[in-house]
Amino acid sequence: MTWTTISSLSRSRMAALKPYTRRNSRWLPRCRRLPGGTLPPNTVYPQPAPDNDPDEDRPRKLSAAAITGLVLGIIGIIFSFIPIINNVAFILGVIGLVFGIVGMVATKRYGKRRGRGLAIAAVILTILAMVITLVMQQATGKALDDALGTSSTTSQSASSDAKKSGGESSSSAAAASGAQDTEGDLDKLHVKIVSAAKSGADYNGQPTVLVTYEWTNNTDKNQVFSVATSAKAFQNGKELDLAIYTEAPAGYDSNASLQEVQPGATQQVSVGYVLQDDSPVDVEVSGTFDFSGAKVSHTYQLQ
Repeated sequence: MTWTTISSLSRSRMAALKPYTRRNSRWLPRCRRLPGGTLPPNTVYPQPAPDNDPDEDRPRKLSAAAITGLVLGIIGIIFSFIPIINNVAFILGVIGLVFGIVGMVATKRYGKRRGRGLAIAAVILTILAMVITLVMQQATGKALDDALGTSSTTSQSASSDAKKSGGESSSSAAAASGAQDTEGDLDKLHVKIVSAAKSGADYNGQPTVLVTYEWTNNTDKNQVFSVATSAKAFQNGKELDLAIYTEAPAGYDSNASLQEVQPGATQQVSVGYVLQDDSPVDVEVSGTFDFSGAKVSHTYQLQ
């Protein structure tokens, strides 16, 4: 094929393509313009090729994390008003908050899931559940402190009177407060504080005092000392913690206070308390089911 033939073929091809224009790698018909640069009426403009994305028209699914966080937030709000159980509400709030944040991330704009409103509601409810739980626990603790404040104040005044009189309570003060020195009756129980003396260290190595009680069950049913009575020891007006021994002191039986005693029987029980210092120890025993205010008490000077 000669060069002349090739040139003639190229010119013929260009002539054939003259009514067309090339746009976006495609040959489209060329629109003829009228004088003045305007296009003729009923001109068909080239349309872009449709984007055939299969995921474009597919509906987005509701976020499971947002729903889970919302449910946990609602349950947490309900439980947060109930004392003790609201500890569970706080845990549910923390877990629900995590699910709510995950739901917010998944339902953001152009995300793969829908339900952003549910995710936001889940975050708000879970935070409220945790805040209400903390407020209710603080209010409950304050109420308990206020309820126990009267008994603590009474014990402090009794301790002060005992120290001023050299460790012995006056008979008039004991009669006014319903206290019986060393021995007395608590409803249908007879209780005696036998002794209080320094003892061995507890499992933390702290000094302790071992208090021995003797009591008689005058009821018609079996009774347990730790249930039928409330035996406490105080120093400087503050209640002492119970001692836990790794090596039991002489005469100490940790199971004695949990043993049942038949009607008419007498038992000796020893209880250890952790000392704060060397100040006097006030021992008080009251009946668990005796609401008359009667108690047996005595102040001991530790040697």
